Parts: sequence; structure tokens; C-alpha cells
Amino acid sequence: MDKQAAFSSDEMMGWIREMAAFGARRAGSPAGLANEDYLAAKLTEFGLANVRKEPIPVEHYRPDSSRVEIDAGAGFQPFNAQWIPYCRFTPAAGIEAQLVFADSGALSHAGDWTGKVVVTEIEFPVLDVALIGKFSMGKHDPDDNLKDVKHPATWVRLGWHLYRKAIERGAVGFIGILKDQPGGSYQMYAPYGFKEKDILDKPLPGFWVSRNDGAQIRKLAEDGAKVRLTLTGERAPAVTHNIVGEIPGEIDEAVILHCHHDSPFVSPVEDASGCAVILALARHFAQGAKPCRKVIVLFTAGHFYGSIGTRTFIETHAVDVVPKVALEITVEHIAKEAVENEAGELVESGRSEGTGVFLPFNQAMVDAVLVNLKDNGVDRAFLLPPEGPLGPYPPTDGGDWYLSGVPLVNFISNPVYLLNAEDDFDWVDQPRLAKVAGAVAGIVEATEHLSKSAIGAVDFPLYKLKMKLIKYLVNWKTTKFGTRPVY
Repeated sequence: MDKQAAFSSDEMMGWIREMAAFGARRAGSPAGLANEDYLAAKLTEFGLANVRKEPIPVEHYRPDSSRVEIDAGAGFQPFNAQWIPYCRFTPAAGIEAQLVFADSGALSHAGDWTGKVVVTEIEFPVLDVALIGKFSMGKHDPDDNLKDVKHPATWVRLGWHLYRKAIERGAVGFIGILKDQPGGSYQMYAPYGFKEKDILDKPLPGFWVSRNDGAQIRKLAEDGAKVRLTLTGERAPAVTHNIVGEIPGEIDEAVILHCHHDSPFVSPVEDASGCAVILALARHFAQGAKPCRKVIVLFTAGHFYGSIGTRTFIETHAVDVVPKVALEITVEHIAKEAVENEAGELVESGRSEGTGVFLPFNQAMVDAVLVNLKDNGVDRAFLLPPEGPLGPYPPTDGGDWYLSGVPLVNFISNPVYLLNAEDDFDWVDQPRLAKVAGAVAGIVEATEHLSKSAIGAVDFPLYKLKMKLIKYLVNWKTTKFGTRPVY
């Protein structure tokens, strides 16, 4: 059903600007707390019931001085560098040590790393959309150009395992060259705990540097040059919050409309854009025709803190909410596609970034999602299984719902600038905001007549088995060769 006319992309863009104005909305930060208040106030304004902030303890990490300086023969010279989240701080004067280069593709590494700073090249696997399409359950790609998409999967860092190896071998610091980052940015906020055992367990100061300086820094490391690393700031106990509001229903089941509210930088795309769509849907259902199921609007905290908000909500509400959820819907990143020009700069391709829509293994949900993508003009979209070549659950902030046995429909786009400071207002695909909101509203209405068991039914058992096998093969390959993806 075409419902995009019920939503205003201009209004949603205004909300995006208001959220981005708070700054980098990191867990426990003043900007993050201000954004939480903003979202709670919006839900109250829209007339939702039981609007609340559910607290979660975290550590607020706030660097205030960050420098990488290398002696290339004429004294220490600064290089552009970005601190890696939650790495250990140095003394105020910094630490001085010898560089050593480690080949991220090697299976073993000779030499003494004790007391040294390890330099390596960080690579991203290729996101081959044509290959991923072979595993899809359908698509809406009227111009048939998704098959041409092949860019680095910048949320997966191959070579990050050498940070852990550096700790084991007595190194005192780490520098990762972002060899494959399109546009040459060094300002990346990652890894952020999505698949780390403990986001806070980073006992070495660490930095990202640009591919533009990569060849020089690699040569200096191979020559054993001296480096001075400085990373100072504050780590302190703090609190962040899940923001929750409810729209009462007629039956004792629920639909969850969800996005995470934190961000790495100002980040209009990541994820003020997703929050704006969920806000629009909250008002749509609160002030219009209400679904028969209760609608729970959920803005989760700390996606960039190990997805702590989603996991905490599921754990906290394991008895009173989770068993009643018939469908969980996550929306993330309404984005324009970026490509490199001949100068290696990021420019618009003129298209929307391709969208993965993860959904259950059944025909009724495939039909409901596909018709609403088409009716609302959400093009360049693949319908993907909730587990398979991209992992044991969708690579979204809603993915943990799948592990909890809850059927989901998760929308996500992953432009190459997503985790970088270069994410700005011009990268928000403004016309697509209303289209995605319309599609989600249509999916909620289209699933009204489906029972909870029908939404989660497995109509394709052999296909599901195939995806499980592929998941295990991918995991085996990345583990065997020391390149386990870290998000």
C-alpha cells in the first residue's frame, strides 16, 4: 500500500538537524543525554503512553588530546590520526617507542614487539552485492543496478586481530592504516563492541591513520623509526537510557518500531535519519488509525557500546515484553550512495545507497515486504535471510531480537562514509525518508491479519539450512585465517 504521502520528508529532515545539533551523541555524553531528552519529549508530544527513560550504566570515554608524531629524520612530525574508541590513555607527556610493521595477511610474525608500537594495514572485505543477491529472497531494483555495487564493507576490519596480538607480545601501542577507506578518511569510530567480547578491553593506546599517509608510515615502521603517541582524557562512570513509548492495542501482542539513538560523530545518517523515520511512524500510529497490536516505540542506547541498549532491553523485559512481540522492525541509515571520483574523493553517485531488508523465512512476509517496497518506491533493496553469509543475525542494532526468537524486519544501508566524521547532512537521502516510513507503515498494516506464529513461520526449511551452513563456513574461514571480522 502506498502510504508515503502520509509522511513529510522535510519535517523529518528538520528533526535530523535538531538531533545532529547536539553533537556526537555517544553513550553517557552530554550530547547523548540531551538527545535522549529530545526523543522522550517528542514521544510525549505525539501522545504516546508510558513514555519512559530506562537507565543503563556505562563508562563515558572522552579524549581531549590525541596526537601521533613520527620522527622521519628531522624530529617528530605530526600525522593526522583518530583515536580508537575506549583505548587506554597515555601519560600527559605521551609515550615514545620504536615502530614495527606487521603484515596483516601473514599467518605468523617474526621479531621482537616488546615495548614497540605495532603498525599494520587494515583492509575491508568487498561487499559484492551481486553475490549477496544470490542468497536473497527477492528484490526491488527496477533499474537493475544493484548488481553493479561492489564497495568495501567498511564495518568489518580485517587485521584488527593484530591489536590483540600486539598486547600478547608486549607492544605499547597500535596504529592501523585504513588502507581501503574510500575517500581516504582517517576519522573512523570503530571498532565499537558490536562483536567484541568487551568494548572496554583495549589496554593499548590505538589510532587510525589515512591511506594517504599509509605508504610513508609503513616505510617508517619498516625502518624502525621513533614515534610519540599522546592520548589523554577521561573515563568515568555514566548512564545512558533506552527511550520507550507505547501505543495501546486491542490484543495482548506487540509490534516494536526501533532505531538506536547514539552516534559516533554528528552523524546525520548514522543514525539521526533512522530515528527521524521512527519518530514519524510513532506520530502516525499514535494520532491516526491504531493497529490492533500494541506498538512499542524503542530508541535504544549504546549501539556504539556493544549494542548494550538492545541487549539490555531484551534481558530486562524477557518476561513481560519479549514473549508478546509478534514483529520487531528496525530502521537504520537513510543514505545516498557515495563513490570515488578520479581524485579519490567521495562524491554522490546520484542513487540511493542499496538497502538490505532482513526478514523471516516465509512467503507471507516476503510478499508483505516486497509489495510495500514497490508501492512506496523504496528501490535498490534486497530481501535477505536473517542469518547466513552476513552472520548469525542481521548486522543491525535489532539483530539480537532474532537470537531471542522474535520475527523481525530490519532495514539497513551501509554507505562507505557511515562510521566516519564525513557523514553530513548532504548524505541524507531526504526524499527516501517518507518512502521508507510509508513502507514500514504498510508492513505493519499488512501483517495485522497474520498471527504471531504465521509471521515467524519457516516456509523454506532447506533454504534456512543452507544459510546456516554458509554462516558456519564463513565463520570457519575467518577464524582459521586470523581475520575474524570485528564490527
